[in-house]
Amino acid sequence: MNGPERQRPALPDMAAIERELDMIALAIGDTRVALQGGGVIDLAGLDDRVAGICAGLVDQPHETARAVLPKLVLLVQDLNMLSAACAQVQADTDQALRRMSGSRASQAYGKQNLSPIPGPVRD
Repeated sequence: MNGPERQRPALPDMAAIERELDMIALAIGDTRVALQGGGVIDLAGLDDRVAGICAGLVDQPHETARAVLPKLVLLVQDLNMLSAACAQVQADTDQALRRMSGSRASQAYGKQNLSPIPGPVRD
């Protein structure tokens, strides 16, 4: 990230933290669906949203904050699956581009059925 570091304000309470976790989980699910459908995805701001959750958890009593641990684990799993899906799409795209590029190159430089040039043949 260029420029000064931005810090997202801490979420004020556990209800806000849990709502934000739920919204992020939905956004990640929507992003995976869009990616699988060949759409363009935008994860801008996700890191700031997660930072806001983390900052809010720091301000909570330990046991209270610990209650969202299962949701945080699921968030990490969802992000890992999204990362794997992105890597697969990138690999598939690279492979498709290589095939297309190779096909065009063979069309452009492939053997053409040209008749021989009349005249004496050299050995």
